[in-house]
Formats: sequence, structure tokens, C-alpha cells
Amino acid sequence: MATSDEHMAQLLKQLKKDPGLAEEIPGKEGHIVHSALAGQSVFEIAQANRMSEEAVWGILRSAARSASGQKITPVESGGLGSDTDPGVTGGYGETGFGSLEVEPEQGG
Repeated sequence: MATSDEHMAQLLKQLKKDPGLAEEIPGKEGHIVHSALAGQSVFEIAQANRMSEEAVWGILRSAARSASGQKITPVESGGLGSDTDPGVTGGYGETGFGSLEVEPEQGG
């Protein structure tokens, strides 16, 4: 398994394939790529941006894939009980077990 320094060197090599990429990435992510290209460590970047090192690694990996021409496929993930279905009803309604009533009962 590669050390942190080796992994960073690989990512920087990929990022340098598209030198203008850091300017194309908006907001904090672009700043993180800029910081890495300027020689800051993942720890320093994480501390400066008040985020986890794993989040910084994730941003740098995504940017490196983009810089090297690999297609990035977004992944939607949610926590336990998260509603990831689109639509007004949020995916609730007909199930294999009958209808889940989403409207309040009418009556007296």
C-alpha cells in the first residue's frame, strides 16, 4: 500500500496534466486543489478548511481523475432512512405491501 506522500505524489502528477483545472473548479474544492499544487500537505489543507483529511483526499482524487480525462460518475448516498427518490411524494406511495397513505384521514 502506498504511503500518504506517495499517494499525494501520484495525485499531483495527474493534476498537473491539466494545469488550468484548479481555476475551473468552483469554491472550496478549487482552493483545495490549488493548495495541493502549491505543496501543502493534506493535513494542512484539512486544518485550513476545517474539514476531515478523508474529505480532502476525496476532492483531490476526483480532481485528479478529471485532470487525467477519466469520466467522473456522481454517486448519490444517503444515511439510514434517507429519501433518495425524486418527486413530490418522495418515493412513498404504492409499495409491494399496499399503499402507504401520505394524506391525512378525512372525517369527523
